[in-house]
Amino acid sequence: MSKRTLREVARLIHKRKYYAGETIFFQGQAGTGVYLIYSGKVEISAAREGIALKLATLEKGAFFGELALFQDEPRSATAIAVEDCVLLGFFQPELKNLVETKPKIGNEIVMNFSKILAERLRNTNDTLELAYFRSTLAKKKKVHA
Repeated sequence: MSKRTLREVARLIHKRKYYAGETIFFQGQAGTGVYLIYSGKVEISAAREGIALKLATLEKGAFFGELALFQDEPRSATAIAVEDCVLLGFFQPELKNLVETKPKIGNEIVMNFSKILAERLRNTNDTLELAYFRSTLAKKKKVHA
């Protein structure tokens, strides 16, 4: 992002501290924005039908919760501080306000997040494709054994 955009975003960021073991947000909770890890570690997990799955452990510089900037859907995962954390939050109302009042800056932010979301979607597709092919190959080996 341009320096101008970064300065504008910096004005709108909320700094929050979470302690080790503290829940940042729960799966199913209303989402409001994205968090950037300034310090510490955060674990992202999801649960379905009584089965919990650890999705990622994120460290300084990583961000999470970005889907909440673009849709009013419940959180798809739970985020918990693994160790004491300082997080920088950027929330949907601020993004909407930027898009309306400073469209050039707002659009630059939206485009940057869109690129990152597209990359994450591509990685997820690659992972699913690989899992499917491995599963299919394993089934074929069982049939021929």
